[in-house]
Amino acid sequence: MTFWSAVCCATLLISASACQSKVETEPTPTASDPRQSTEPAAKVSLEIGDWTRVEALVQEHQGQIVVVDLWSNSCLPCIQEFPEFVSLQKRFPETVVCISFNCDYFGGRRHPPESFRPQVEQFLTKQQAHFPNILNNVATDEFFPSMDLTSIPATYVFDQEGKVAKRFDNDHHEYGKGGYTYQQDVIPFLESLLNQQPPK
Repeated sequence: MTFWSAVCCATLLISASACQSKVETEPTPTASDPRQSTEPAAKVSLEIGDWTRVEALVQEHQGQIVVVDLWSNSCLPCIQEFPEFVSLQKRFPETVVCISFNCDYFGGRRHPPESFRPQVEQFLTKQQAHFPNILNNVATDEFFPSMDLTSIPATYVFDQEGKVAKRFDNDHHEYGKGGYTYQQDVIPFLESLLNQQPPK
């Protein structure tokens, strides 16, 4: 029995050594492995709320211009213009505050606002939208009429006193078939507001 016990022990040791060697020579790829993926983008903040939350944030930033972008993942023009919106905050970091207001929630018990969080966060993170982001918890068929708005994209510009200086939309085809853009329409308007600001 002693002889066979010794043989079994030796066999187990050899097997264990072989498994350990395999783990060491064939490491499992990890997220930090540059061959597999790049560093993940920093997660953005996202809260669920309604337009009153936007109004509260505007009041918190009196003295600055606040730009609110209404968008949805299902709105192609919104998605196309969103990188320009992000660039806007980087261009005027001290004088302009950007807030994104997502309108993905369309109502229905089976699809509460919270169920849209993953897709909204994914898009915002990809865009590096590091400013206040709100996921609207009012269904679009209720929200749009309450704002006298036909469709999105739409952009609200609040002046330094917290009042709506202008709303950009294309409800009346003011900006042609392609609609307004940040470069051609929103930024020039912002610059005109900034030039009117009295020196401190």
